[in-house]
Amino acid sequence: MIYNDGIKIGLHDGLNKNAIARKIYLSYPTFVFKDLYEREFKLFDNICEQFQIPLKAVQVAGSSKTGFSYSKQKEFIKGKSDLDIAIVDQNLFLYYIESVFELTKSFSDLSKFGRTDDGTSHFELYKTSILKGFFRPDLMPRSDIRRDWFNFFNKLSQGYIDLFSNINAGVYLNEYYFITKQSQNIELYKKL
Repeated sequence: MIYNDGIKIGLHDGLNKNAIARKIYLSYPTFVFKDLYEREFKLFDNICEQFQIPLKAVQVAGSSKTGFSYSKQKEFIKGKSDLDIAIVDQNLFLYYIESVFELTKSFSDLSKFGRTDDGTSHFELYKTSILKGFFRPDLMPRSDIRRDWFNFFNKLSQGYIDLFSNINAGVYLNEYYFITKQSQNIELYKKL
């Protein structure tokens, strides 16, 4: 698999994990869209139109990108695995965190945040995620803006059901935070 080879070469050449992640996640082609370049463009273009962002802001992460999930230690399965989209755009990131700030009245009303199955507040997870430069829509308070996000991606998923079980997306503040998150996969690879 070219992705594992790319990681091996990077490690051999003494590159740090961020440089290797940058190579794999921003330079290498996307595994799942091999020979499906028109479908890839249409998917990315739909996201760009929806959020008014540049095409380069749309990236793929997870097993869809490399053909293998380093965190779950399993291969991508066509039609069963998710597509993880990373939107790398500072303006969109700020739009959503400002929206959450407004929805919660400057975080004075946390009642619209959900909870995990074990009772952990989504607000606590939201804070941790934001501090890492990553906006997770699944942690957003209940609102029209949250509903619109999931309606868009659920509808988009229907056109790609032959490739993915679902299309998920999150927003990164910038390339640094996206690469830092993906570099965790380089560490996981080294442990394998």
